[in-house]
Amino acid sequence: MRITLLLAASACIMAAVLVHLSQVEGRLLRADPDAIPTNAALMAFARGRGEALFVAHCAACHGIQGQGAPGRGIPILSDSDWLYGTGLVSDIEQVIKYGIRSYHPKTWNLAIMPAYATAEPSARDSQIPSLSPGNIRDLVEFLIHEQGRSADSAAADRGADLFAGAGGCYDCHALDGKGDSAIGAPNLTDRITLYGDGSRESLSMSIAYGRHGMCPAWVTRISPAGIREVAVFVYSLSHPG
Repeated sequence: MRITLLLAASACIMAAVLVHLSQVEGRLLRADPDAIPTNAALMAFARGRGEALFVAHCAACHGIQGQGAPGRGIPILSDSDWLYGTGLVSDIEQVIKYGIRSYHPKTWNLAIMPAYATAEPSARDSQIPSLSPGNIRDLVEFLIHEQGRSADSAAADRGADLFAGAGGCYDCHALDGKGDSAIGAPNLTDRITLYGDGSRESLSMSIAYGRHGMCPAWVTRISPAGIREVAVFVYSLSHPG
């Protein structure tokens, strides 16, 4: 009899816990995602659950603490440098849902770096020309100069003309080279690099052979609440405390 009562009590407690979790999940999904960081209770709930999901699904590439792999095209998630959006919970949630250059129709797939050393640099735009090794060296010197590093001034001037002219680099990275996070075009005037170490060699490789990393779409593999929880956790990595 006592065992029966204990089992019944345990079942009631478990049911109450599940109801509570369901209610909090509902509040989480109804909330403005970008207002969640101002709600301590929702933030704590989502962050704890999101961390477990992140470790299970995202850490294999991004690392347990979002440290990424600079040089291999896996972004750091714990700093304030963002390629897609500005690091709001809603921006992060969009990436998790639909990915980057995934096969989902809603994925981010606008900025694809051409491979300028090849015969056909861009499969999307036949007007983008191939560049000679000398052209690529000039562009590299221009980028080095824009980052405030010592550069060959004559080559940098030629590179500036290419950047704003025939090379078409300005179309994604803007005339000032500061990029456009809305489409995933990085700022080229700082010293933050996603591929390589920022050396002349690594910059030359990016220009010559192109870059177009990807992130899978999780919308069919993680629940809506789970996706928001992961987004909140990733947000918390770049907003400690």
